[in-house]
Amino acid sequence: MSNLPDSPPIERSTEGRRAGSGIPPIFVIGVVMTVVVVGGLMLRSTMAKSADVPPPDSAAPFGTASRAIAPTVAPAVSVSPHLGLTGYVWPLSGPTITLPFGPSGWGEFFVDGQRFHDGVDMASACGDNVMAAHDGVVLAAGRQYDDYMGWVGSLAPYYNLLDTKRWWNSLPIVIVIDDGDGYRSIYAHESKVTVAPGQHVTAGQVIGYEGQTGNASGCHVHFGLFSPTERATFELDPAVVKADLMPAEEIARINPLLVLPFRCEFEDMRAVRPVEAAPCPVFTTPSPEAGESPAGASIPGPTTAPTGVGVR
Repeated sequence: MSNLPDSPPIERSTEGRRAGSGIPPIFVIGVVMTVVVVGGLMLRSTMAKSADVPPPDSAAPFGTASRAIAPTVAPAVSVSPHLGLTGYVWPLSGPTITLPFGPSGWGEFFVDGQRFHDGVDMASACGDNVMAAHDGVVLAAGRQYDDYMGWVGSLAPYYNLLDTKRWWNSLPIVIVIDDGDGYRSIYAHESKVTVAPGQHVTAGQVIGYEGQTGNASGCHVHFGLFSPTERATFELDPAVVKADLMPAEEIARINPLLVLPFRCEFEDMRAVRPVEAAPCPVFTTPSPEAGESPAGASIPGPTTAPTGVGVR
């Protein structure tokens, strides 16, 4: 359909010629129609090109590229669970990792000749809920927990020392749970427990409250994972073995950060799970000063009274 106004009658344009205009009306009409056709083709080309351009990302923050990657939301369960372990949740809500699993001057075990911390220390606030990391059955809840900690050797000399010196109350309050998947989870330094041995628990259920019982410099949870059938061992500091009459070895632990739900904010977790860390935003964290004690960390080395060997 043409958008041009109705053309004047030929008879009328003939009268115009007789008036001496000098330009034939049919010529004027031809020029106008040519302009309209060419303009229409140009407009159509422009609209086609604009349709190929994708619209900007309305969710992008002002002043940033529209394709910027936003921080990822952690899945409920690891997309590539270590050793097939699934169903784990964080034992604290919104914690800070104060001492990771692995080589550390604050560890009281030795692996390949290096001092080694056999769990993950995490902290939120004194009195916060401590939750079961997995469905399971409570094996220990209190200060009598060492029978379930995977020591290799007799604990009788150690127990005799605790009885003789009346040192039981110097130990941390610890919860040990059989997770039902061949592993046991350890939660140490609680101020109070809300479960009892033999009790069934579900992942996320409150089992105690964050504290600093035993040998701890602040409120935190020492979280550990191990399989009673594991044959590898960690060597306990010989000085602690001598002072506290402890067995020389414990069953080796695994790194809990391999099985807990992935979180971008933990650099130690990114290091051991690089595939899941790939979409995380880049960030830098200040390094602790040399010799600085991690917040909520346990203090290693022999003490006047045993204060929770293996749960520091």
